[in-house]
Parts: sequence; C-alpha cells; structure tokens
Amino acid sequence: MTPPPQATAGPARAAGHTTGEALLGPAGHLLRAAVANPRLVLQHRNIFLLSHMRANTSVFGHLIGSHPWVEGYYEMHIGYFSWKSLWRQKLRHFAAHEVKPQARFMFDKVLHDGHHVAPALLLRRRSRTIFMTRAAEQSVKSLVVLFRKHAPHLPEATVQGAVDYYVRRLATLISIAETPGLAYFYLDAERLISDTGPALAALSGWLGLPTPIPTHYGTFENTGRGNTGDHSERLKSGQVSRITSDYSDIVLSPEQLQAVQHAHAECRQRLISGAQASAVQT
Repeated sequence: MTPPPQATAGPARAAGHTTGEALLGPAGHLLRAAVANPRLVLQHRNIFLLSHMRANTSVFGHLIGSHPWVEGYYEMHIGYFSWKSLWRQKLRHFAAHEVKPQARFMFDKVLHDGHHVAPALLLRRRSRTIFMTRAAEQSVKSLVVLFRKHAPHLPEATVQGAVDYYVRRLATLISIAETPGLAYFYLDAERLISDTGPALAALSGWLGLPTPIPTHYGTFENTGRGNTGDHSERLKSGQVSRITSDYSDIVLSPEQLQAVQHAHAECRQRLISGAQASAVQT
C-alpha cells in the first residue's frame, strides 16, 4: 500500500527554528497567522465536536482537518469558558502550525467532562456544533485496552472505570444538547465508518462548506503521537478502516453491559430528536 501523503495544509512548524523564530513566541506566531489569514484569526468561527473517547473521533478529526476551510484536527485538551478561550486555542495552535490560507473555521474536539464548553460559545452565530456517539460495548472495551496500554494507573484501565466514564460522558452530552436554542448536527460513529462519503457530504452541506469533506486524509505531524488521539497504525493509513478490533478478552458483567447500552440508547435517541440535521446508522 502506498503511504498516505504528508498533509500540506496547515503544516507543523519545522523543527529547526531560526533564532528569530524561537524569539517570536506564541503571540508573534498568532500575529503572523493573522497577517496571512485575517478572516480566520480575527473572526471567531468555530467547529466543536462533542463526543467521547473511542468514538472514532481521531479519524473524524483527520478527515475534517484535511478540508482547506478547516484549521485543526486533534484534541487541544482545553476548556472553552468565554471568548478568551477562543484566543487561547489560536495561540496554542499557531504556535505549532502554519495557517492555512483558505481556512475559515477553527476545529477542536472535546471528549472529557473536565474540559468545560460554555453554552454561550456554542450558541454564537459563527459556531457549529457536532455531536457524535459510538455504540456502548465496543467503545468501553476499546477504552479499557487503550488505558491498560498507555495509562494503567487510571480508573479507565478497569472495566468499571471505563463504564463510569462512558455513562457520565453521555449524560453530559445530553445536558449540553438540551441547551435552549442550540442548533447541532448529530453523527453516528458507525455511519461515519460504514458510509463515509454520504455521511460527510451531509455534514459538509450543513456546515456550509464549499466542497465536501474528503473521504481520505493526509497524515499530519501529530498523527498517532502524544496525547493528540488514536495511536494505532490504522490512523496512519490515510483511509477510513472498516476492520473491527477483537476485544473478546475484555468482559463486561451483565449489569455493566446493561448500564452502558441503556446510556447509549437514551443519549442517541435524545440527540437525534433534537438535531437540526443528522447522519445515522440504519
């Protein structure tokens, strides 16, 4: 298989900074981005993906981040409390990445209750909100495997800890979605994987993008690195993988399975019923 192309849009800054680059600092990089693309930097236009861990959000981020109108592709791990947080996002992003010349939206995904997103920011005329969930059992098992490998000391490395995270997070998504006046798009993670083109076309139309979100993506500097998301080799392929992982060694009790399945069914139903548009698995 031919390796995917290195993404050319919004590239990371070269490792070998000149002295001037090193002295520029985050504010200087932001100023340079504003000169290169003032419409993006000076106008706060944001796309927020609100979801949970192990919901194929890394694939989603790479797909939407490959669109020339979208800047960003991985989780920033910050909260959004006010307009100041929107500037903080840009300071952090452009300290590490060059600006895309055509970009119109800043993208971030929020997967943790510890990263608050103020409803007032989601209600802004220039904000776009996307909710995405994935079916319970595979999500929880995948979460356990991830934490056992990378953070075995944390609660999510146990089945009960992963169950607790999943149930709490879906309850939070319901609460956010019920913000009065909030318009949002709902996406089933399964639909993204099984029917990628039509699902992304529907989302692209809702977002008002001039061209559809691509169904293939280039790899980026942070693909599979650090705490930016999925570390699997599949993510580095540049293609949406439809291979299902085997987590048969992770066992949920009947009570745990019932709890997560009920949480997902309720969350999914309420998110779909309140969505302005959606792409769901049938």
